[in-house]
Amino acid sequence: MHFLGEVDLKKGVQPTEISQPIPQAVFSVDGVAPDERFSLWKESISFMFQVEADHAVRTDDFTAEVDAHMFGQIVLARTKSRKQFWERSELTIARDGMDHFMIQLFETGDMFYEHDGAQHSVAQDGLIIFDLARTSKSWTNTFSNLSLIIPRELLEPKLVYPDGQHMRRLPASQPMVQLLYSHIKTLKELSDQLSLSQAADVNPATLSLVAACLNSTADGVVISDANSHAAQIMLAKRAINENLSNPALTPEVVASKAGISRSKLYEMFRSYGGVKSFVLEQRLKGAMMALISNSNAHRSNAEIAFSFGFAYESTFSRAFKKRFSMTPTEARNSAGVAWTHAADMPDIDRRYEDWVKRL
Repeated sequence: MHFLGEVDLKKGVQPTEISQPIPQAVFSVDGVAPDERFSLWKESISFMFQVEADHAVRTDDFTAEVDAHMFGQIVLARTKSRKQFWERSELTIARDGMDHFMIQLFETGDMFYEHDGAQHSVAQDGLIIFDLARTSKSWTNTFSNLSLIIPRELLEPKLVYPDGQHMRRLPASQPMVQLLYSHIKTLKELSDQLSLSQAADVNPATLSLVAACLNSTADGVVISDANSHAAQIMLAKRAINENLSNPALTPEVVASKAGISRSKLYEMFRSYGGVKSFVLEQRLKGAMMALISNSNAHRSNAEIAFSFGFAYESTFSRAFKKRFSMTPTEARNSAGVAWTHAADMPDIDRRYEDWVKRL
C-alpha cells in the first residue's frame, strides 16, 4: 500500500525521505451542518463498526474526530466522540475482511461491552484488545481513546496465545499496561515531529512492547516459549487455509502438512472445539466473503460452496444458516443494499479509512 508522501518501511527509507514527516489524516464532523454530523460519522466509521446513538446525542451538537498517523504498517489514532453503541457483526467482518488486532487505551470516558455472556467495563486509563476478525458489542460514554491497529501477521508470531486476546482487558494497575500506555501516548504526542525513518526504527520496539504486555500474566511474569507455540499454530492454520477447497481435508492431512503430530494438533485446536470445527468455520467465513463480493456475482451459490470444500450445496446451506442465521442467498441480497452515502464533501479528510482497510 502506498499513499502520496509514503514509503514502504519494510523496504527501507531512502536518503531523500529521511526528513519526510509521518502521514497524518484528521477526520472531523465539526464543519458539517449539525443535522448531518452523525450520518457522516456513521458512514465513515462503518468500514469498521456499525454505530448507533440516542436521538438526543445525534442532534445535540454531536461531535466526532479521528486524528490518525500512518506508521508504515501500523496506524495510531486518537478518536473523540459522544456516547454511542458499537457493533462489529459477522456481516461487517465478512465485508471488510480485516484481520487486525486493535489495542485501545481510554484517556477519558468508559467503555462497556459484552463477552462470554457477561458484561464488563473498561475505565479511564484501562486497556482493551480487540481481535477485529471476531464479533464485538460495546457502549461508550463521551470519550477520548488511543487505538493502535496492527495487522495480525506482524503481532501474532510474538504472542503466546494469539487467539485468546479478543476483548481482553488489562487494568491500569499493571506495570506493563502503564508502560505500554505511556509509550503509545508519547508516540502520539511526538507523531508530528517524527520522520519516516524514525518511524521505521520505532515500529519494532512498539511491536515488542505490545507483545511483552499481552504475554504478561496478572503477576507480571512473562510466559516463555511464545515463538514456538505461535509458529506451530500459524503453520497449522496456514495448512488449513491453503487447502480449504479440498473436501478431503482431514486432521491427518493438516498435521502432515504442518509437520506436527495429530495429538499435538488436537491439543492446539481444543479451544476451537476441535480441528474439524475450525476448518468448518474457515470455510463458512470464506464462503460468506465470496458470496457478498461483487466479483463473484456471476458464480452460483453451489459453485462457491464447492470452491470451499463442501461436497453438497444442501450441506453448505444448512451449515451456513446455522452459523450466520441467514441463507447464502439472503447474505448475497444484504450485500446488495447500498449504504447511505453522505454528500461529496471535499474538505473532509477520510484517508484514515483507507489506511486501516489496506494495512
